[in-house]
Amino acid sequence: MKKIVKIQLVAPAALAAFALAAGAAGSASATEAACTATAATVIPASVSILPTKGAKVTKADYVAAKGATGPYCKLIGEINAVDPMAHPVLFEVNLPEAWNGKALQYGGGGLNGTLVNGLQPLRDQPPGVPIPIAQGYATYGTDAGHPNAKPDIQVFWTNPEEAINHAYASYKKTHDVAQTLISAYYGKAPTRRYFFGGSEGGREAMNSIQRYPNDYEGVIATVPAVHWVSGKLANNRSFRLASDGGFLSAAKLKLLRNATNATCDKLDGLVDGVISRYRGCSTLFKPESIRCVGGADTGDTCLSDKQIALVNGIRSPYRLPFPIANGYTEFSALSTGGEDMDGTVNPWIVDDEKLPADDLGQSHYGPGTIRFLITRDAKYVGDPDPAQYKDAILKASMMMDATNPNLGAYQAHGGKLIMKENTADYTVSPEGVFTYYDTVVKTLGKPKVDSFVRFYVNPGVNHGGSGTQADGSQIPDKVDLLAALDKWVESGSVPGTLTVASYAKESLGTPIAVRPLCAYQTYPAYVSGDPKVAASFTCKPF
Repeated sequence: MKKIVKIQLVAPAALAAFALAAGAAGSASATEAACTATAATVIPASVSILPTKGAKVTKADYVAAKGATGPYCKLIGEINAVDPMAHPVLFEVNLPEAWNGKALQYGGGGLNGTLVNGLQPLRDQPPGVPIPIAQGYATYGTDAGHPNAKPDIQVFWTNPEEAINHAYASYKKTHDVAQTLISAYYGKAPTRRYFFGGSEGGREAMNSIQRYPNDYEGVIATVPAVHWVSGKLANNRSFRLASDGGFLSAAKLKLLRNATNATCDKLDGLVDGVISRYRGCSTLFKPESIRCVGGADTGDTCLSDKQIALVNGIRSPYRLPFPIANGYTEFSALSTGGEDMDGTVNPWIVDDEKLPADDLGQSHYGPGTIRFLITRDAKYVGDPDPAQYKDAILKASMMMDATNPNLGAYQAHGGKLIMKENTADYTVSPEGVFTYYDTVVKTLGKPKVDSFVRFYVNPGVNHGGSGTQADGSQIPDKVDLLAALDKWVESGSVPGTLTVASYAKESLGTPIAVRPLCAYQTYPAYVSGDPKVAASFTCKPF
């Protein structure tokens, strides 16, 4: 007979055996038996406030590894869709033998479609810091309720339930099912529930506390794609400009970065190839200063008029003729600096080779969004007039954008939030994230925001979390945000100025360089001394 698990019920005997076996000497076989006994467990639809047809564990494996993870119980399962044409929401829950009493939900990335297993290092995690499950966290993740379909992953937009699952529902459903399984397995609910996400996962984290503020005690959102819909419209515009003669080769990207740095790098007190004083550079440097004579492309020592149009396009807002969710009317300008680094302009705006106008490669999210979500025309190619598709854009924005500035319910719940943005980010607009935070402050007031939010900015680092200085060395970028969050939640130890560090490749030893990770509205200004030492910098207001 299949077991029915409800969060308010005492765990079945087979599951409760874990509580007796977990800490006992020579208990590996008992623990393994408790784990495998969860196979085929059925979870009723009632565990989630969102509509499903229930869930089930499809596979339960006891992993006895003593390495990076330690021994744990791995549960794979699916949450059944209401629509028979929709894919189920897949999930993985990992239950460590040495549980610390806490749970950590991992966010997804990109357009999702791949099961997040909750076993990977967190974004920006320093080498040598154990992954969360090895620290004792029960971890879990989801595929967002749709597959990574080929050749067009965004076909999931055509199914309403899959669209809602991708937007927000799958993370809530997975959270509710995971909490049920964790509570049943250990015989008690987690004392702390955290969410860690970056990029798309950062959007998911922000969306979750905006929609379900009582679900988490702590959340970390790095490079959060909160302005999702306008961002994809802007990406489509940039893609069209790149495809219509604006393509920037690797040599031209290096030219652009060098010229930009010549104007703006020194403003932070140190010429190192990193624009640490990250606001205001676009008003000082104009790409027209490196224009090819006559405006035609005459080689790698200058930019053509069409290439200048692309640069000005990504360095200016994408404006809509009407407000979308929470009153926003634009996607803010993208970054300045780091243009030739891996993971910056290439691949988010251009690609390694010039692309035809109808290319819909995986690295260009805008065109696929236009086709499947906005125009609903799988063959559409072009830059649509937003006014013509106003209803579709508004609906998509209400579903996807995580821009509600009223986080008062999350604050009242006692939740803590750490945000982090990187300034060489060419997919999420740093200025857009700054504007969102400013709006939260305007809505709630600075004292209240300071009581539960910390927002950090890492200059010169790309969307993925890495970057290089002029000499090719790594920009300091590693920081243990989960530790900072956990201390804040557990003991009230409020995070101040943190530090980021760089390490030798594959090194677990002493950092090569350390810099302060300053709060938003300040930047790491060089004062004097060794630039590889954090004390040589101060967090200076703009």
